Amino acid sequence: MTSFSPSQDELRRLVERRLSEVWAERTAALPEAAPLLEALAAVTAAGGKRLRPAFCYWGYRAAGGRHRPEIVKVAASLELLHTFAIVHDDIMDDAVERRGVPSVNAAHGPDVALLAGDLALVLADDLFMHSGFSPVDVARGFGCYSRMRQEVIAGQFLDFQASRAHEIDESQARRIAVLKSGRYSVEEPLLIGAVFAGASDVLVEKLSVFAAPLGEAFQLRDDLLGTFGTTASTGKSVDSDIRQGKRNILFAATLARLSGDDRRFFLEHWGRGDRLRGDEIDRLRRFVIDSGARAAVESLLAELFDRVRASLEDLDIDEESRAALMDLATVAVERES
Repeated sequence: MTSFSPSQDELRRLVERRLSEVWAERTAALPEAAPLLEALAAVTAAGGKRLRPAFCYWGYRAAGGRHRPEIVKVAASLELLHTFAIVHDDIMDDAVERRGVPSVNAAHGPDVALLAGDLALVLADDLFMHSGFSPVDVARGFGCYSRMRQEVIAGQFLDFQASRAHEIDESQARRIAVLKSGRYSVEEPLLIGAVFAGASDVLVEKLSVFAAPLGEAFQLRDDLLGTFGTTASTGKSVDSDIRQGKRNILFAATLARLSGDDRRFFLEHWGRGDRLRGDEIDRLRRFVIDSGARAAVESLLAELFDRVRASLEDLDIDEESRAALMDLATVAVERES
């Protein structure tokens, strides 16, 4: 172990180098899977903020761990898990674009995309289990890792069910946000890292208090970008959430504030796919704004972020880790992509 402390950019490069090694190692060992590996490599090379690996790494450091290659491997395994999740998500949504390039589903079809996503999950497990930590440490970390996988699948299932529901309320939308993205993007990665460093139960609990509102805020920002972002910044169509009829917090908050003909139009047109005209999409966006739903969601996001800042100050961790976590939190809630 060393006292080396990577910057966020350096950490990103370390994770990406490890991912490149995975593609090369697996292609050499199993050339028959080369097309699937190439498809996965294209997804990771197209972009991504590597927030999950970063939260894992700094959870480890916050709990007293010093830099070592083993924690980079664990962090990189979470990016492979994320690759599995987004490849399968694009199949379910029939998305044509991801990170500014064709999705695996669009480029190769759903059958290949399904297999590529499965392979990413298997590779994530393999990298996690063979990270180089002791069997005791791996077993301890695996509890959080297993829970993380279960939660994201449960959240995706809830999202799928909601997409077929006529209406959902704001509490349902927030629950989906927490399970589908919040815990999986922030809380569980942070706790995985902390557990590998031998964090006490008290510290784990306080890290959860910090991460829980941050994870929800992360998803709220994603929902706002999905409706009000730009294609250039998000790397995907900003009409897709409306066309697909996402039952997210913006949908629920808008619906709760509409009545009469406006409510009927909103329910009839939100999610009509390619049948939606540009002027109808503009009108739906205007409902979200004029109803006060967008402002309400932005206010909730700000409230959650206030809780994040307050709980971070309450953490008994070194100042370097505190600064790194504050930086990551800011990126998570203020990002434009």
